[in-house]
Amino acid sequence: MKGISISTPNDGKVVLSKEFFEREPIFSAAAKFTDRYYVGIQPAAEYNIEISIQPKKADDVDENIVKKFCNELIEQQVRHDLQNRFGKLREMIVEQAFYPLEKK
Repeated sequence: MKGISISTPNDGKVVLSKEFFEREPIFSAAAKFTDRYYVGIQPAAEYNIEISIQPKKADDVDENIVKKFCNELIEQQVRHDLQNRFGKLREMIVEQAFYPLEKK
């Protein structure tokens, strides 16, 4: 998968390309997992970021956690991209919807 590299599903590590993923979506995705997992974020080479995900409790081991994290990361990046692209349009629609009506 271009942009995301999973070394092995059980080691809890993901390497992301900065070309595809931005800082804000990465941190948003990571924040959704911090209740049950330790999430580490660090640079890996010039254009990559390494994410490590480890359970806080031994009984919280989920062999699909890396895949779930990748899905959340993609969702957060798409949300971020849509906000950047259509955020102004959304603001205009909301402003118009709540614009006070003139008394007749």
